[in-house]
Parts: sequence; C-alpha cells; structure tokens
Amino acid sequence: MLRKTKTLFCVAAVTWLSLAAAVWSAQGPQGGGRGPAAGQTIEKIRQLKPNLYMVTGGGANTLIRVTAEGLIVVDTKNPGDENYRRLMEEIASVSNVPVKYVLNTHHHPDHVGTNQKFIDAGAQVIGLEALKTRMASDPRTKDIPGLPTTTFPKDYVLKFGGAEVQAHSFGRGHTGDDTMVYFPDLKVVMVSDQMTNNTPIVDFANGGSAVEWTQVLDGVLKLDFEMAIPGRGEPKSRAEVLAFRDNFAKLIGRATEAIKAGATRDQLAAQVKTDDLGWQFMPQFYGQLYDELARK
Repeated sequence: MLRKTKTLFCVAAVTWLSLAAAVWSAQGPQGGGRGPAAGQTIEKIRQLKPNLYMVTGGGANTLIRVTAEGLIVVDTKNPGDENYRRLMEEIASVSNVPVKYVLNTHHHPDHVGTNQKFIDAGAQVIGLEALKTRMASDPRTKDIPGLPTTTFPKDYVLKFGGAEVQAHSFGRGHTGDDTMVYFPDLKVVMVSDQMTNNTPIVDFANGGSAVEWTQVLDGVLKLDFEMAIPGRGEPKSRAEVLAFRDNFAKLIGRATEAIKAGATRDQLAAQVKTDDLGWQFMPQFYGQLYDELARK
C-alpha cells in the first residue's frame, strides 16, 4: 500500500512539474520579457501598410516607418551583432535611406538589444524617462549599451519626413515603462507586450501592474486605429484588443472577489478561474497579484 501511494505521488509530481515547465516555457520568466535567445532567426520583412513594415524573429516585433528623409524604427530585437546585421539586411531590402530615429516600447532586452548599433550609425533613440531609468537598473539590461538619447515624461510626438509618430504612456502594465507607439495617418498602434497570444506577463519587479493593465488598453482604445501590433505574433484588430482588455478585467475582478470572500495569499491561485481565458499563470503571479490588490 505504501509503495502504491508513493508511486501515485511520484506520478502526480511529475505531471505537475511537466505542466509547470510547459507554462513557464510558454510565458517566460515571471519577471518577464526575456523572449527568444539572441540570434533566433529573423524573418523576411513584411509590408503592413504603405511605408510601414514589420520584421519578426530575433526578439520582439520591429516596425519600420519609411519616409523620404529617413527611417523610424520601433524596437531593436535581442542583443547581438547577427540580430542587427539581419535586421538591417531586411530593412535595406525595402529602403536605402538611413535610420534616423528609434523608439522603444519598454526596456526589456528583446526590445532594446541593439539600440547602440543604431546610435553608432547616427540614429537618435527616443524613450520614456522611466524606460531609461529601468534599462539602466534592471540586471538583465544594465550592461546592454544604448540608453535612450532623448527622453520624455509621458507623451511625445515625432514629426519627420512627412510622417507623424506619437508615443504615449497610459499607465503601468507589462512593466512600469510601457509605451504605446501610434501612427495616426496609418491607423496602426504598436501595443507591444500589452497583448500576447500566451499568458500575459507582469514584470512586478520593474514597475509592472496587473491592476493598471486595463488602463493602458483603455488608453489605446481611445486612439483611432485599425491594426494593433503586439510584441510577438500577428497584427490584431480593434475587436481583439477590446476582447483582450475585457479578459484581463475579468481576471482582476475574479481575484478581487476571491479576496473579498476570504481567500488568503496562498489560496488565491486555486480560487481564480482562468481556463476560459486561455491563461495559466505561475503560482508566484498570484502572490504578487494578491499583494497589489491588498494595497488598493
């Protein structure tokens, strides 16, 4: 009987660990944002709208806005010479004018990894003040060169080469320095890791907030856009942004009700339903969510 009990326990443990490993692999470290290793294959450039292109792979999605006077790039992949070389190879296949401006959507390595290469080539890197601060202090990025050369506290408008690009901080979500990059004439907005095909990741250690996440998407939904570009994955529609926002609101609502009903920090994970959302959070997330809700 003892042997049978031990066997069942081992099977259960292996099953749980396998599930945990799968979830961990799907969403990355709970601290968030590391993404694929440097050097992951960068894919062929794709046109999204007239004079707007996207390059996937090698880290987060990169957008390229083409103007007659130069290029505007959003996010610069993971660190690595090969990532930069391949990214520039793809960019050069659609335009031979230089990159003049780079904007970062937040400070994680897969979004800022080759900033310095662009600076060395003559570009300005524009970023939120909080982004510069966190990039300089986060252990994952403090040794990556290429801090923003131009910073702003909340909103920024770049007018260049007949194009307009707006950068907005609508609050904290994935990190404490999330920046939505909007192309009003094309009706496209880069929402970065505020949307994901997998379980959302909140980098609590770097100012992220589950409670404010919907506030960021509410700000996005006030913009006039037809296409939203996530940090990874395919472009999303306005309806998909709204559905994601509403799912996150359900998560926070359910957690809030569970705490009001008496759930403790250790019990919260078992009392919040997320399978209908398609999300599986690591246990650590629920403890941090409990702490944030308890501070409200």
